[in-house]
Amino acid sequence: MMQSLRNTIEAHRRERDSALQRRVVPRQLVNTVKSALSSSPVKVLIGPRRAGKSTLAFQALAGSQFAYVNFEDDALRGEIGSDELLETIESVYGKTAYLFFDEIQNFPRWESFVNKLHRREYKLIITGSNSRLLSRELGSALTGRHLSFELLPFSYQEFLQAIGSEAMDNSEAFHRYLLWGGFPEVNLSAVEPGSYLRTLFDSVVLRDIVTRHRIRASTAIYDLINLLVNNAANRFSARSLERSLRNVSIATIQKFISYCQEAYLVQDLQPYFFKPRMRLKADRKIYTFDNGFISAKSQPVTMNDSRLLENLVFVELVRRGFKPNLDLFYYQTRAGTEVDFLLRRGSENIELIQVTQNLSSLKTLERETRALRQGAEELNLRKLTVITIASEEIIDSAGAQVNVVPCWKWLTTT
Repeated sequence: MMQSLRNTIEAHRRERDSALQRRVVPRQLVNTVKSALSSSPVKVLIGPRRAGKSTLAFQALAGSQFAYVNFEDDALRGEIGSDELLETIESVYGKTAYLFFDEIQNFPRWESFVNKLHRREYKLIITGSNSRLLSRELGSALTGRHLSFELLPFSYQEFLQAIGSEAMDNSEAFHRYLLWGGFPEVNLSAVEPGSYLRTLFDSVVLRDIVTRHRIRASTAIYDLINLLVNNAANRFSARSLERSLRNVSIATIQKFISYCQEAYLVQDLQPYFFKPRMRLKADRKIYTFDNGFISAKSQPVTMNDSRLLENLVFVELVRRGFKPNLDLFYYQTRAGTEVDFLLRRGSENIELIQVTQNLSSLKTLERETRALRQGAEELNLRKLTVITIASEEIIDSAGAQVNVVPCWKWLTTT
């Protein structure tokens, strides 16, 4: 048993050495993570599967002595004692400054293992693809003694580095990103995007939702997820989903949606009301964590650039640190018009953002700016933005100044 475990850890060491030799796109988070390495809290990298968490950790740890263990390896799924594992790690790697545990949630009783190592003053960096599982269980095991970093697929700037910005013109590059998103494998290799993303999506559903939560009604959750993805950037309610799915209760639908959020497939967005209980009763909007999932999983009849554009803006706002339903909402005015995004910091409203393909028709221009004017007056804010495919101008609308900006430019402005 010990020799088998040693062989596995030695294979992980070779995997580490190979990863450190590969050419990679520097992630924007790397310096933030690197500067935190020497501190005592456990460093936790969370985000979707295949978004590049392992690569980010390797980038941050490059030049340091560290041990690497990949808990995605089926050889580590059996009954292995934590002391036995630690002894084997040290026999293979010797004394190292850091321990890097990849996809730690696959190790039985991982939270007590991490807690024990932290008490022994090991410096740890761990990754996981389940946001709430990690935060909830780490919060209980380490009571605040960890730092979390959320990594999403490539930002637009990282995407441009991945494809080589000279490879295509700006319009062509943006439309590729709009359609197929930022998963590294899609942009760094010759895989067919739709096939790869469908396989990845179905794998996440099976491994991180159906298997992890022991769901017997797997057909129901696949139907629900397909329905949500096909309605990205649209409103929904649990009751409307119940009517569409028929034999699935509202309670089950709500539970399934929470599993999908934990696995970084979809995220709901509430409207902003001053009273939080009113937010809970209202219809929500649904988004995915990468546009490629929409393109790969949606029915052709439901595909359009407006939905993709709005979803892209949502993902970028999350990447910039806005937390859905905490400081990121959509807004419905008293007159019933809708603004796609309201950004807040603490108790302060800071910006309203409207997303539309273009403002070429007077009807569209009036609809979008009217909603912004009404929202600005009700929320007492002045920063109003319309994000489009290509338009750029400043509009003076009934005394309110609206900044119209093309999405590609907004994405490259931090």
